[in-house]
Parts: sequence; structure tokens; C-alpha cells
Amino acid sequence: CRGRTMALSPPLFSTPSDAEVEVPPASSPTSKDIPSLKSSLYALCACCDRGFAASTSDRAEIETLLAQLSDLAPVPSPTAGLDEGLNYAPLKKCWKLIYTSASDVTGLGANPTAAVGGIYQDARELPTIVNVIDLSPRSLRNLPPGPLADALETSTRVKVKTQARSRSQEGRVGLTFVAVEVEQRKVLGREVGFLPPLKLQLPQLGLDLQRTIFGVAEDEDPRDADNNPAFFDVKYVDDELLVINQGSPGGMFAAVKVEDLSS
Repeated sequence: CRGRTMALSPPLFSTPSDAEVEVPPASSPTSKDIPSLKSSLYALCACCDRGFAASTSDRAEIETLLAQLSDLAPVPSPTAGLDEGLNYAPLKKCWKLIYTSASDVTGLGANPTAAVGGIYQDARELPTIVNVIDLSPRSLRNLPPGPLADALETSTRVKVKTQARSRSQEGRVGLTFVAVEVEQRKVLGREVGFLPPLKLQLPQLGLDLQRTIFGVAEDEDPRDADNNPAFFDVKYVDDELLVINQGSPGGMFAAVKVEDLSS
């Protein structure tokens, strides 16, 4: 048999190449998946301290969940009743922050002297919305619970008052910043609510000047101008969760409903 070449018969079964294998597309989440999406979101937010300790991969995972929830938003008109402050308004609640990627908030975590406590968006008195931030000395935050921590407890509450109005874009809420209030709540364990808060009324620009700034016609309201950055877009809202996207400087926020500000 030397010198003879044997022909190889083709295999009875051929193996498809990777290019030929069809991978079924991943199914998109549906409204039935909202509870599990929320559970995943809450767990991730708790692990990254509301975004203050989030890594790049944490943010990517959280914001993927926020985008999936936004696609399943159950309320078609999230700004309904806002301008009139009606009781059925979806936003008319007190919301406590569980996550943000906004640099103007996450930057607070870099303060070497003040530690950030609760952060709220109090919308129970629409169209007024009050942004609330609780602060305390960073040096006292690591004390274990007990008499010493109670005796040294010191806290400050900052409130930023805004007037909200629904804009023509669906889900967009325009904001006018009205005032800032700083309230000293405790000093070395003592309640000092009797001290008057420091209040600062913010200067208001006239509508004509705003028209010039934002380049809109005389018959248009400059507060609704597309290039007016004082707004947020409601991406998702239901009875327990709010997701918004801030106009300027940008960033996502997720918050859960609470009954009241912390005492």
C-alpha cells in the first residue's frame, strides 16, 4: 500500500463555527421585573454609600438598572398636578437620596471637616421643593454609639428652597432657586432649635434679563428655554421610588419615599 493516498470522507456531522451560532437575544425587562430591579438597585446603592464610595463599575451597574427602570416607568405624566400642588401629584412626597452621580453632591464627600448625613428632596408642599442636607463634624462620625457620642453630637441642616414648575417637555421640572437656610440643630449633645436659622434670599433675575441671557423671544417664558439649565427630568416615579436626571451640572439621582426628615 506504499505510495497510495487514502481519501478522507467528510464527517457525518459538521460543527458550526462561532460566526454561525445564533445567540438568542436577551429578553428586555418587563413590568414584572420592577421589584427585582429595585431590590438589586437598593443593594448596590447601600454598598456604595449613595454613590460617595462608588467605583466606575458600581456606577455603570447602578445606572444600567436606572435606565431599565426608566424604560418601565409606570406613570405617564410624572409632573401632573405639580404646578397646583395637588394631592395626587406623583412627586408630592418626601424623598431620601439613596444614590447620585452628580458631582455637586458627591463632591461633598471630599470635605475634610464635615460628614454628609441624610440628603432629601422635600416636595410635600408643591410647587415648593426644598433640598435638604444634614452635616456633622467628620471627626465625630467614627465614635461608637454610647454616652460619649451622645454628649458630643453636633449637627447642622442646610435647606435650599426652590419653586418648581412643569415645563413643556414631558417629565421636565424647571426650578427657580429662592433661598438658602442654615439651621444649627445640635451642639455638643444639646438641642439648639431655639436658635434662629441663618437665612439668605437669593437674588432673582427679571424675566426680560433672562430672555436676553437665554436668547428667547419676548413672547416666550425664559424659564422654559431649552438652554436654561435649572431643571431635572423625572425618569421614573412610583409610590416608593424616584429617579431623576439633573440638568446642570448633570448626574442621576435615585431616592426613596420617607415619611419625614430625620429628627
